[in-house]
Amino acid sequence: MGEMRREARLWLLSALEDLEDAEDMLKRDKCFRAASFAQQATEKALEALYFVVLRREPPKTHIVTELYRRLKEGSFSLPKDVEKKIYVLNKYYTVTRYPDAANGLPSESVDCFEAERALSIAMEVVDFAKRRLEEEGA
Repeated sequence: MGEMRREARLWLLSALEDLEDAEDMLKRDKCFRAASFAQQATEKALEALYFVVLRREPPKTHIVTELYRRLKEGSFSLPKDVEKKIYVLNKYYTVTRYPDAANGLPSESVDCFEAERALSIAMEVVDFAKRRLEEEGA
């Protein structure tokens, strides 16, 4: 279990770094990058939970709702108000990276209002994951 806790800690630390980067990108008006980092922070926080909640490595997917669904099947859940919002982050994995997914430049696909919302949701998920990992001793 020690190795699983270590892995969980590393994934959480990476999620926290992504939150910092998202905040920095918002300050620089790089809204699409802020949304991208918010999605990544959420993904990594959920992946961190796999190591202590399900005691296995997370699946190879970038769809946060899929990661969450599998955690929920393992008797883990986020607060309902957070659970209802995380689907918003799914689109930011592709539209913030690829012109063909965004039907144009990624920088023109996400405004700062959207990025701020994405960051707010990500902060809630990461905070909840952090508290859960602390409870588990990770």
